[in-house]
Amino acid sequence: MLLISLAMQTVLAKDEPAELQADEVKISEILENETVYHAKMVVVEGKIELECGAGCWFVLNDGTGSIYVDILPNNFAIPQKSGEDARVYGEVTLKNGDPQIIGKMVLIGGEVYQ
Repeated sequence: MLLISLAMQTVLAKDEPAELQADEVKISEILENETVYHAKMVVVEGKIELECGAGCWFVLNDGTGSIYVDILPNNFAIPQKSGEDARVYGEVTLKNGDPQIIGKMVLIGGEVYQ
């Protein structure tokens, strides 16, 4: 039931929002400079390596590193897209000392989820 509720809140857009058009940051830069990026909004792009069955989190790899992206705090989910390219706009946070991104928007295959 939760998945249905989250899926219904997903917004699909044809035009890419301005937030997703910002310059992207390499994941390795975030991992190596976590205090600099903590609480900052960033755009990262890469391939979805691993995804929650309900689509509420995933691990993104841009070739320089991998980072956990949690979208559940913003009450949306993505369909199963493991192996596909994604562009994420979100806030860098630290969980147990490790950087992660709380995703606010995700672009996959021309569709924006938020």
